[in-house]
Amino acid sequence: MIKISYIKNCSEDTENCPECGGNIIINSYEKICQECGLVINKFFRETAFISNDLKSKSNLNKQYVALGERTDFIGGLGSFIDYEKSKYLKDKSGKLLPPSEQKLFRRLKKNYAQFLRIKNHETEYRVFNILNKISLYLNLSRNIRNNAAYYYKKIIKTEEKVINNISLIAFCIFFAARKEYHNAPITINEISKAFQNFGHRVNPRLILRDGIRYKHLLNNESSPHKSEDYLIRLIDEVIKHKDLKSRLVKKGIFWSVAEFQNKLLAKCREILKELPLWNRGGRNPFILTGAVIYLADKLLGKEYNQKAILTQKIISQATHIAEYSIRDHYVNLLKPFFIINHPI
Repeated sequence: MIKISYIKNCSEDTENCPECGGNIIINSYEKICQECGLVINKFFRETAFISNDLKSKSNLNKQYVALGERTDFIGGLGSFIDYEKSKYLKDKSGKLLPPSEQKLFRRLKKNYAQFLRIKNHETEYRVFNILNKISLYLNLSRNIRNNAAYYYKKIIKTEEKVINNISLIAFCIFFAARKEYHNAPITINEISKAFQNFGHRVNPRLILRDGIRYKHLLNNESSPHKSEDYLIRLIDEVIKHKDLKSRLVKKGIFWSVAEFQNKLLAKCREILKELPLWNRGGRNPFILTGAVIYLADKLLGKEYNQKAILTQKIISQATHIAEYSIRDHYVNLLKPFFIINHPI
């Protein structure tokens, strides 16, 4: 599926896509249409710096930038002396220091060890190291990582005692990803599995516990996710299944993988438009999306007078949704609504 990805000039107050009228979401540093993928505008965020309101008239006292003030990093105030492994130190104009000063600053650089930089902040240093590893593992944007660190600092600044710092940063990652609409929402199960892969005993129950306990300290204005938010991501996972091409050949389908993906996506969106929120009955939107993909494949088979391509097992393996959950949503919700009563 080819997505249009160009910058279109429009005002920052635009709430709907100028092409298809879909909702606009913020992904990393861009405003993107949730429906067609059109890049509406770039989104810039301010860098982290601190301004001091001091009565002194000196320019040196009004503003400073320090490594210790980075949102997701714990370090000492001020800057480091040259690069980490540099052997010869230079002054501000790039000239080598005299031998006596070389000896002095090398000793100062050696004594300014990591322990001194993180003194009294050992827990935060360890938590932010974990945050950076999880961000790389889950391919999170820089905004999500920085916002998760900001939420963590905001909570520990208010709470005198935190039950579990690791599960708290896991909740902050989930909350930040939920606010950011990171391509497709990240589930609590995926976050807990990422922590478990790095040897941390974090499960969904602990993340939910911290969410209930601490979310009142954050500005919680995010709306609940819908199946439409997970659609592109899960269809992409199904299309990448190792048995899909062989299934197309076995069922005598002459579509290419890309054609099947486009038709499947269009049919899923058609189904979700016909399925109102009231009929979804508060079901898990992630699991419901897997069942919608299964139904869409069956409806495509009827529409083009051919056999269905996907099975519940293939969708389950691709999306990591249990087969019985897909079957339950299909049999009890989707099949009566779309096939028995009023098929599309």
